[in-house]
Amino acid sequence: MTKPPKIVFAIAGIVTVATLITWQATGGDSYTKYQVVEEIERKLDADDPLAGTGMYENDIIKETIKRDEFRLGLIPTPNGLLDKNAVSVATVLAPVWAFAIVFWWFMRRRE
Repeated sequence: MTKPPKIVFAIAGIVTVATLITWQATGGDSYTKYQVVEEIERKLDADDPLAGTGMYENDIIKETIKRDEFRLGLIPTPNGLLDKNAVSVATVLAPVWAFAIVFWWFMRRRE
């Protein structure tokens, strides 16, 4: 293999590592998300009028919250072609590796 394809494969490898680090740093989810929905547990408030009725188990309330937070996913979840959820590990790495393989193939045919 000549030097230019090695450089292209090295750059593709660096982009791959950077993308996977970003994926893990943002939560390592399967799908890309811009809003995170989580269920949290919090202590029962003493001033809650339903506290004495036994409606809550073990004095803990489960509450669902939504937060605006970006999480890069392995695969996209778009509603359309140019949707913001189309960004994912797969959509970033597929063109990079496709270019690297096509470049290597053309360079190999030139020899």
